Amino acid sequence: MKGSAYWYGPKLKSTDDWRRHLSDEEANELLSAISANRGREIKEINASNFPLPRLSQLLKELAEQVDRGLGLTLLEGVPVQEMDEDDAAMALWGMGQYIGRPQIQDAAQSLLHHVRDKREGGWEENPNRRVYETNSEQAFHTDGGDMVMFLCRRAAKSGGTSRMVSAVTLFNEIIKRAPELAPVVQAPFHVDARGQQLPGRPRCQIHPIFIEHAGRMNVLHKRHYIDTAQRFEEVPALSEEQIRALDLIDEICTDPDVQLNFDMKPGDIQIACNFTILHSRDAFEDFPNLADRRHMLRLWLGLKEGRPLPEVYRETREYGPLFEIEGRASQS
Repeated sequence: MKGSAYWYGPKLKSTDDWRRHLSDEEANELLSAISANRGREIKEINASNFPLPRLSQLLKELAEQVDRGLGLTLLEGVPVQEMDEDDAAMALWGMGQYIGRPQIQDAAQSLLHHVRDKREGGWEENPNRRVYETNSEQAFHTDGGDMVMFLCRRAAKSGGTSRMVSAVTLFNEIIKRAPELAPVVQAPFHVDARGQQLPGRPRCQIHPIFIEHAGRMNVLHKRHYIDTAQRFEEVPALSEEQIRALDLIDEICTDPDVQLNFDMKPGDIQIACNFTILHSRDAFEDFPNLADRRHMLRLWLGLKEGRPLPEVYRETREYGPLFEIEGRASQS
């Protein structure tokens, strides 16, 4: 498969195709909209009461690029230095309203997550702890919804580099390096839901890593949670071929000739299409002072006119809620 979502990191990084900086006018619009909405519950904020005349057009253009083009973008220059924590959350939520509908991210029905090290033990020790709640390295994975938006409010003392890989490039590389494993990654794997499954769903979801559907390649992958699913008695042991395939995915994703890597600065927002981008984060060292520690905010967004989805995604916590969006394009 080819197309605009087929790219290699070093070549893409040498261009400005994947990044855009807010103008002063766009930044001031955002600050004005925040000021006008202070005291309002964040869930009451929508495009009609959070006016962004110029910035909204940019957001729609970037969303189109993420959904139909490269699969990612980096928006720089959000004036977080003039925002407290509540303002930053409102900024991300308000901008997200011009792109899609916020999606539930966990069993607690949270629509916006504060991503930081909770310092409550590693994800390995707590069966419901998720990796983003620690300072550990996050292996390449996908999130939920059509798109994920990350706003950097504060960076870590060191580390935490963001890394991205095109799923189209990854699949093409699998075919190139080990074509016999292409069918393996398109067959079902058991994936640990880490206690965040949809109501009434089992503790593991079962789906392929790659699915070609309606002419587009889709990915849903969390190596960590495929591995931790092995602790359940109902889950079959991974086959040698499956382990080879997972190791090959890791090898390709960490290949510097494949991945795009960059350090997020305060005021940066990365937007990525979950169906075409795998992302990761390096381990990081944080500041001792709580007020200085790394702090990201995250939205999962569903698109009203998003891509058709294969039926197997209906049972996943990441993509299942997308089937409920009114006016969504046919899923056939």
